[in-house]
Amino acid sequence: MKLDKSQKHFKLRLGLAKLRPMTSLIDREIIAGSDAIVPHNENWVKMYLDQGHRVSFDGGRVIALRGMDFRGRPMWFVRREDHRYGYHSLESDPLAATEEAQAAWSLRRAVRQNWDEVERTASRLIARQEKFSVTLDDARNSALCTAGIEGFLEQTGLTGITGIPGWLAAILMRTVDQQVGFVIYAAAERVRRKSDDEFALPPLA
Repeated sequence: MKLDKSQKHFKLRLGLAKLRPMTSLIDREIIAGSDAIVPHNENWVKMYLDQGHRVSFDGGRVIALRGMDFRGRPMWFVRREDHRYGYHSLESDPLAATEEAQAAWSLRRAVRQNWDEVERTASRLIARQEKFSVTLDDARNSALCTAGIEGFLEQTGLTGITGIPGWLAAILMRTVDQQVGFVIYAAAERVRRKSDDEFALPPLA
């Protein structure tokens, strides 16, 4: 039997409530219908968050909240008090999820320090003064989370693609989500490394 929308969402909420440790079946039902579980939509990931299922790190400055996206996948949503946005991790362990988030934030900081070059690269791509493709692997190697990448592709009608022209990525960066710039940066670095390898001198005998 096909579930209607309300039944589907209650099933998701109940599935999330079941992830709480040491919780009885009755309590899970109560939690699923309570305001402890809230809808959340950030960085292209539509999900539910269980505000009562959290783990704190770094003296409470970093919090991992248990969540479940609308596909029914459990994840951790990691927040840092001095960051505007959180990070979605598919890791099952909150510590591993937090470490993944910290690594991504560090990479984002490094890229932002060179953001002027990202903007110049985007301009050259749009003007066709520079040409290279931007691939799904570039996205995976960027500072963006897997769930966010998948959500972006799905909601922009790009599901199933493995790559797009650089000029299109630059337009998406300028008109849809500036974070595509992180993917452009990863693609440009890939192209640069390939060029360096091609022109590298052979090793001495």
